[in-house]
Amino acid sequence: MSNKKFQVTKVEKLPNSEAQVTGEISLPFLVELRPKAVKYLSEHAKISGFRPGKIPEDVLVKNLGEMRIVEETAELALAQEFNNILKEAKLTSIGRPEVSITKIAVGAPLEFRLKVYLEPEFSLPDYKKIAKEIKKSDLKDSKKPGFQVSDKEVANLIKELAERNIKADLKEGEKLEDKIKENLLKEKEHKALEKRRLKILEELVKETKIELPKILIDSELEKMLAQFRGDVEQALRQNSRQAGNTWSDYLKQTGKTEEEIKNEWRDKAEERVKAELIFFKIAEAEKIEPTKEEVEHEAEHLLHHYPDAEPVRVRLYIYNALRNQKVIEFLSE
Repeated sequence: MSNKKFQVTKVEKLPNSEAQVTGEISLPFLVELRPKAVKYLSEHAKISGFRPGKIPEDVLVKNLGEMRIVEETAELALAQEFNNILKEAKLTSIGRPEVSITKIAVGAPLEFRLKVYLEPEFSLPDYKKIAKEIKKSDLKDSKKPGFQVSDKEVANLIKELAERNIKADLKEGEKLEDKIKENLLKEKEHKALEKRRLKILEELVKETKIELPKILIDSELEKMLAQFRGDVEQALRQNSRQAGNTWSDYLKQTGKTEEEIKNEWRDKAEERVKAELIFFKIAEAEKIEPTKEEVEHEAEHLLHHYPDAEPVRVRLYIYNALRNQKVIEFLSE
């Protein structure tokens, strides 16, 4: 292996945007890293009669065994050279890899296998055509009687306001019937727009073929579960009369485990991940992004309500949310 620290022997592309790299760490490099492994174990091992960081190498070998030092050296080598290994393999990884040591022995090179998750490569469908066709269909629907505001709807709402003793805020010369009709029409138009946006998103997800890495789906499931757990615990705290006020109590009452809940949500998580990737690619193609001022304005508002939140994460969340909103507005309007 000459003077190289490692050698990549095989690169395999796997389904679902995954890849596997097989290789070998050289023995000279392992020998070079051994003092660091000894130092780490000396600082963290607990051996009677010795203070942390003051344990001699021979004592470590006697108490932990030579193989433990070899294992620690192997972990240091892989951690140090991981990015270089991927560079050599011409791969870009997302998330944490799965590392397997396939062969390890005293005085021998280390053989390893890395399973990495790749950023998915995919082509967008004709998103502008999809959006135009859905909008065209919606405009036809808007001319149908069900989309208009009927006299009966206006009369029913006037009756409801009277029964609840609610007085409408009218400008001079404005008629109550006209104001109610205007508001009902705006409400229907808003609902129709939201429905159109949902239809566009659903069609884009349906028409886009992406092999999703498991790590992205698992990450989305963890986010969904964390949000749901927070909502459940808050609801339980507010209803103090209800028996049990913790997440564990909720799981016992429903008879479900977290894994069972996540399995039920897996399809929805896949749709969310696909939508996020699609939004990102359309934003990139159309050069759509929120302004710095928009992000800061929303971030300040959110940080005011959640002062303990990490500012960098908040701004990233706001940026993505605003970008997605601008993309769907671009498509629907």
